[in-house]
Amino acid sequence: MSKVAVMMLENNVKAQMSAHFGKAEWVMVADTECHAFDFLKNEAANGRSVVEMVSSHNCTDAIFSEIGNGALGHLKAEGIRGWVAPSNISGQQALEMFEHLQLRAADTASGRPAGHGCCCAKQAGSEATSCCGR
Repeated sequence: MSKVAVMMLENNVKAQMSAHFGKAEWVMVADTECHAFDFLKNEAANGRSVVEMVSSHNCTDAIFSEIGNGALGHLKAEGIRGWVAPSNISGQQALEMFEHLQLRAADTASGRPAGHGCCCAKQAGSEATSCCGR
């Protein structure tokens, strides 16, 4: 069974994808074999939490438009492949592009910095904003 996570603005397969991985309002988990969809609310709105959610639902792949270094590192550590989709498309279109091998593999972070992708908040005595260069 193959499960793919798609970062979404709404909990509807025809809704637009979210622009950024960690800030997605919803995560659509699509079972590509039986074409079933689950929608998970992203309460934490950060990359690490989204990776944990995606991993706990046994996803092998994640589709997004933009992702930071920290979230991409967490995806790779979990063995989840990342795929970059064009912005302003629906979740359904992203899945179709995935199935037709039309997405680019996410080898590097993309887009503007949004979160604390360097995971610096975990460093003892450091302020996340200064550590991340913000």
